[in-house]
Amino acid sequence: MKITGPQVISELREKLQFDMGRHLYAVMGTYGQLSRFEQDDLAQARDPQGNPFPPPINVNRRLLARIGDDDLRQLGQSEALHPEAVKRKLGRELENLLAELLKERSFLILKQLEIIFAYSLDLGVFRTQATNQSHVLVLLPGERRSERITLFHEGDPRFCRFLPPNLVADNHLWELRDG
Repeated sequence: MKITGPQVISELREKLQFDMGRHLYAVMGTYGQLSRFEQDDLAQARDPQGNPFPPPINVNRRLLARIGDDDLRQLGQSEALHPEAVKRKLGRELENLLAELLKERSFLILKQLEIIFAYSLDLGVFRTQATNQSHVLVLLPGERRSERITLFHEGDPRFCRFLPPNLVADNHLWELRDG
């Protein structure tokens, strides 16, 4: 079921009150809808204690910044010969990034995750890190098509990806509608 941005914020605020359990959430929509949601709804949102929601973190930028220019150049040159090594390096950096960010604050909003899907990194790291007092909201360009979540649905079909089933609980997954 598609819901509005304010409805997402209302449901999310309720869920942020619970400490125990899994706390991985996802909001889906077109890039335009996600941008409006970020600007209109997330920017104004407050947690149950009345504090502003944290600003969304651009995962692509933060992940690449962790690697450094020289290592990044070297990874780019060796990618064709050693794609699994590049994938492992990015996967380790993603896991370390999430752990560090969650030490700083218990609620993260993540956007721009294209690199994770481009390299087919293990998405289980999000579910593993988003437990007990740690809450993670990911903004995903996607839509529900029957029982599957299709990501990057606005582009060329060969670049579409699918969200693994059961990664995000159904009651933690919201699809934006306009209005």
